[in-house]
Amino acid sequence: MKYQLYCSTGAMLGRINGWDHHILLAAGGEVEADGFEFMMEPLYYDTWQEIGRDLEKSGFSFPVMHTDKEIGVYLAGDPEEREKGLSLFETNCRLAVMIGARRLVLHLWSGQVSDRYFENNLAALSRLYDIAARYDLRLMVENVPCAVGSPLAHFGAIAAAYPDASFVYDLRFGAFHEENAAMLASPFMKSGAVAHVHVSDYVGPPHNFSSLRPILHLGEGIIGLASLLPALGARYVGSSVTLESPAFLPDGCDTGAINADLAFLRRYLS
Repeated sequence: MKYQLYCSTGAMLGRINGWDHHILLAAGGEVEADGFEFMMEPLYYDTWQEIGRDLEKSGFSFPVMHTDKEIGVYLAGDPEEREKGLSLFETNCRLAVMIGARRLVLHLWSGQVSDRYFENNLAALSRLYDIAARYDLRLMVENVPCAVGSPLAHFGAIAAAYPDASFVYDLRFGAFHEENAAMLASPFMKSGAVAHVHVSDYVGPPHNFSSLRPILHLGEGIIGLASLLPALGARYVGSSVTLESPAFLPDGCDTGAINADLAFLRRYLS
């Protein structure tokens, strides 16, 4: 197995259990992953330093941190909103350093506005890179769903402006845009610009924002992961993959379901 397999904390913590990070602290030792990708949630801003201290003391590894998905919404707005997004991003960087993360996942465009103001989001990217560099963090832009464009086209615009840009490839979002085959054959994959991968399964149909939920366990959706994952393994030159399929419960999380998904990844990425 050549990849480090991580579990997103978003697979363990969700609305029904209050995104309570203490569940991660209690159950994380049962998860058969090589580390965790910590998912920043908006309600964590009031207590992010306390959370950071708890995670730092946990003994768990957090090589990757997923920044707050709402940052991209702010970056699409007016100058005041963009400054708010940049400020939130810096807080995310500070938390990443506390928990030992070295890489950041970013939804450069996101939410209801999606990529309708992509020029604003792209214009903010230089400042995001500057902030991340101050904290010695590698910023990676994810192929999140688009309302008016496509992730691959936006990756091209980013790479044209920033030739050293790094990207995250999410297979569920690839299925949403029917871009999985194109992503595997893209120059971003061949060059190693795709530096991290997210995996969950997709209910479908493509190009339908209402189909982004529920997020399915591996092998339960329409992506065809049993054939796509070996194809990915033959092309992907990065080192890490994160499981994102949610398994949270009202009073905890289903670590058995998480470990079954991780076993699926080990089987089909080998």
